[in-house]
Amino acid sequence: MAQRSWATSGLEVLHRSDFSDQRQDRPGVYVVCFGATWCPPTRRFIPKLVAERGKLPGTLAIADITDLKDPLWDTFRIKITPSIVVFRDGVVQMRVDGKRIFGITGSALTRLEQALQA
Repeated sequence: MAQRSWATSGLEVLHRSDFSDQRQDRPGVYVVCFGATWCPPTRRFIPKLVAERGKLPGTLAIADITDLKDPLWDTFRIKITPSIVVFRDGVVQMRVDGKRIFGITGSALTRLEQALQA
C-alpha cells in the first residue's frame, strides 16, 4: 500500500507555497528531497535521508510533488524522484538527481555529504 502522506517521515514537509519561482522561501541551508508518495524509490530513500540528520548541514525536508500536476515538477525540472536540491538562503546551491529504478544511491548520498562539508 502506498504511503499517502509524508507527515510521519521525520522531515519537514514543503509544498509549492514554500517556493517562489526557483527559490525556496526559507533562510538557512535546506536539503530538500523532491518526492512523491507513489514512488517506491522515494519511499525507500526517505529513511536513509532521515538517518543523515546531523551528518548533513541544515534542515532536511521533503517537497511533496505527489500530484503530477504540481508546478514544482517543471519549476525545478524534476524528471525522476527522488531528487535532492540544496538551498542556501533560498538559492539553489547544488542538486543530486535520482536514477531510474534506483532513486538516489548510498554513494550519491555520500558525495552529497562530502560536497556540503567542503
